[in-house]
Amino acid sequence: MDNWQDITNDRLIKPIHPGEVIADILDDLDINTPKFAEILGVSNKITQEIINGQRPITVDIAIRLGKALGNGPRLWLNLQQKVELWDALQSHKEEYEQVMTL
Repeated sequence: MDNWQDITNDRLIKPIHPGEVIADILDDLDINTPKFAEILGVSNKITQEIINGQRPITVDIAIRLGKALGNGPRLWLNLQQKVELWDALQSHKEEYEQVMTL
């Protein structure tokens, strides 16, 4: 098991969902969810589901977030990827340990 697992092996808890980061930013900027949804050009439902951690950050959403917040899409995709990698390793750890390295 190589460095892709380093992200999760040392973690005792799941990485935070990007929606939590977005919620903090919106709080700091004093922007409500419907207004942010309008800025992003998506529905309030989608924005709320992301903030609640019920919907992943897609490439489309990452681009919109990166443009709206001025930090580019990579940050949002990286945060989402850490969550998904941690989830997969937690769910299938024994299976992955059986995969041989070539």
